[in-house]
Amino acid sequence: MPEIANIKFSSLYRIFKRAKLFLSLVLKAIWLIHLPDERIIYNCINCGECCKRLLIERQGVLKGLPLLPSEKILFHEGIIKPGFGIGESGSRNFKIISYQMTRGVCPNHIYNGCSVWTYRPAICRAYPIVPVISQGMKIVKTFDMTCTALKDYASKYDGLPIPLEPMSVESERQGYDEVVKITEAALEKIDKTWFYDLRTKKWVPFKNMLSN
Repeated sequence: MPEIANIKFSSLYRIFKRAKLFLSLVLKAIWLIHLPDERIIYNCINCGECCKRLLIERQGVLKGLPLLPSEKILFHEGIIKPGFGIGESGSRNFKIISYQMTRGVCPNHIYNGCSVWTYRPAICRAYPIVPVISQGMKIVKTFDMTCTALKDYASKYDGLPIPLEPMSVESERQGYDEVVKITEAALEKIDKTWFYDLRTKKWVPFKNMLSN
């Protein structure tokens, strides 16, 4: 009798799980049918979270906030280091094409706002749009889903693509277009491109940072 009871319970449990899955699919389908047609207007909510996690490690290399050469003046020179360099390291022809800010938290982030908002770096104006280098050495324009605003939107769409209104991220796209030029230049001459590691304070081959 105990064996028969266990078999019956096991069968009922499998039926229950299948019914639960079927019901969740039906409810999701109904929800999708009734999704609103309007697109989401992206707005930075000024939470400041993206200003507080600026140091990133890739393949053992510590990176700071990327800066265009013209953006060095936005920070004290003591917290600015080179970013990308192209050429023979240490030679007269070596050219630095970008810089990086070395603090984990932006010093311009004051009272939960940006003190240089109008002139903030291109990487900040582009956020949450960021360039990602794929395995095929292609640059992919993507959204950083750690952005608090995007996470809020994503929670409402249950893993589905967020229907962002393109014009609501137009200024971010313009910032991205400036940032991606540096990445393109680094990839174009990848065998001669170097990156300055903030941890070791040494130049490392950029292609080493892209290997898995």
